[in-house]
Amino acid sequence: MSAPGLLLYIFVLVTMIGQGAYLASGEQPPGFPMAQTIGLLWILGWWLMRDSRRRGVTMVHDIGLFLYLAWPIVLTYYLLKTRGAKGLLFIAGFVCAYIGGLVLGIALYLLFGPAAGYL
Repeated sequence: MSAPGLLLYIFVLVTMIGQGAYLASGEQPPGFPMAQTIGLLWILGWWLMRDSRRRGVTMVHDIGLFLYLAWPIVLTYYLLKTRGAKGLLFIAGFVCAYIGGLVLGIALYLLFGPAAGYL
């Protein structure tokens, strides 16, 4: 796995843990959703550009706008086009990191948050 691919999984896992904790607490810093969106799109763009160069796939001219508008569709199409059925493993890992991080964040907040008496 390339550095951008690993960073993508780590970023999604960490931000979703934070999202889960904020969801459980009912409070969220105002800049968190924007930082999360910008970070995700930046890492996705980095990974997509690097992977497409390595595989010899030409990209659209304005990949940034394309990713912003439809990144789940673009990513799914690209992975299935370049990797076939193995692309589903990458998608499954992304979904597991997304949902697992959210559930873990909620669980950590409920176990160690202010209501548990630890903070």
